[in-house]
Amino acid sequence: MLYVLDLLPFLLQAASTVTPKDLFTALDRYAPFTDLAALKAASAKPLRKCIRVNTLKTSVETVKQWAVDHGWKLDPVPWCTEGFFIDREDRSEALGKDLLHLLGHVYLQEASSMLPPVLLDPQPGETVLDMCAAPGSKTTQIAAMMQGRGVIIANEVQEKRMWTLNTACQRSGVTNVILTKKVGQWFGKQMTEQFDRVLCDAPCTAQGTVRKDSDALNFCGPENIAKMARLQTEVLEAAIHAAKVGGTIVYSTCTLTPEENEGVVLNMLNKFCDQLEIVEPQIRNEKLVMRTAIGDSQKVQEYLKSTGYFSLLNSPSPLLRIWPQTYDSEGFFCAVLLKKAPTRPREHVPSVPRREERFAKNMEMEIRKRISDIYGTDFVHEGEMLVHRGDLVLLTTELAASLHFPIVDYGMGIPYAKGLKDGRFRITDELATARGIEATKSVLTISESDLQELLEGQNIECRDDAHGDMMLHWNGLAIGRGLAKEGYLKNRLSRWIVQLKGS
Repeated sequence: MLYVLDLLPFLLQAASTVTPKDLFTALDRYAPFTDLAALKAASAKPLRKCIRVNTLKTSVETVKQWAVDHGWKLDPVPWCTEGFFIDREDRSEALGKDLLHLLGHVYLQEASSMLPPVLLDPQPGETVLDMCAAPGSKTTQIAAMMQGRGVIIANEVQEKRMWTLNTACQRSGVTNVILTKKVGQWFGKQMTEQFDRVLCDAPCTAQGTVRKDSDALNFCGPENIAKMARLQTEVLEAAIHAAKVGGTIVYSTCTLTPEENEGVVLNMLNKFCDQLEIVEPQIRNEKLVMRTAIGDSQKVQEYLKSTGYFSLLNSPSPLLRIWPQTYDSEGFFCAVLLKKAPTRPREHVPSVPRREERFAKNMEMEIRKRISDIYGTDFVHEGEMLVHRGDLVLLTTELAASLHFPIVDYGMGIPYAKGLKDGRFRITDELATARGIEATKSVLTISESDLQELLEGQNIECRDDAHGDMMLHWNGLAIGRGLAKEGYLKNRLSRWIVQLKGS
């Protein structure tokens, strides 16, 4: 067996720490593989802003029209039909404060990070594991590709990052997600052969992110690289065990080191030479784009092959490496694996109760009827259902609710409504911004000036016949809720949106 640490010392010559003066000397080790001057020049440039259209809430055409109306210039990300590089005429307000982003219609996501979900190619109705899911960009992208159907297990081990992941899923309107808080290695034994597809976007030294975080090169010494490579090998092996036979595993990192990229993948191919097959990355209608990047990757592989690292491989494999200068993006690495045979025995692991409980059928239908009486719809789509955690009602999918699971989940679905003391139910901000445009009753269409006042946290005047809970529409968007009484509307927009827009 050949291990990551068997690589020649050449691959470990980066300094343990790097001072600002010689920041990019850590990149010198890549001279045999790529144009070093181009790599350093690209790494010194600011990173281009990117957005991904969240098709769970809107369409690419709608966002393109918004861009025209707001003076945005959009250039397509080659491998993601929903991704765009963005440049704006007016930069007086941060892109993160734009209303489309606050409402979850677009997601701020770096172009290269859109690639792993595209290579994973999740399909509606499948069971998918996102093993290292925070901050949630790839999870929400996977959910949109699945059209909200099937189930995604989004896993994260750190509490702070779990909060970020949960917020991203809720703001994006992801109903078919179950959140778990475990180390990635846990899934290899406890959920062997349970997933149609597994994304292993592994923790790494993050050298590819230097354009937005120059500190990324300060911690790329041999000890840290070796430590990360050992961890990555463990989580990738667990991902392989967790995939079903015939399932797809995508391994990705945002670093440049061969030890964390090609080395980790080749380790697994050596260990499971009869059970795994590496496949060429496929991009819909964009094969030429990927072949250019594959050519870059082969330079790295040819060097590794000369060290004996390819001992069980007859030819260079189609591993995908994107240098920062290749597409003016972050550096990234991806590999697509197909599981052909079992890699460990399956063990019976009993399921445990969820934090969320099912309603009695008549109670669920009663809640849905009450919401429908107010808004003309219950906002529940085919294949979805309501569950509850205390007085909080959640919207999830039937498949997610019925999936047998050996641990208590961290959360699932999106908040749907809150039970009030008088027995009524009031819909949540998350539901209002995700599905509110479907309302046909209790709708208040507001003006531009009304919108600005609401975003500043103020109450507004409204028509006299408006009464009770109202859904607020503006310019074809559901922006939230309000409470109407005697010609006035009490502002019930998300406090988070009001605070960001008002700051």
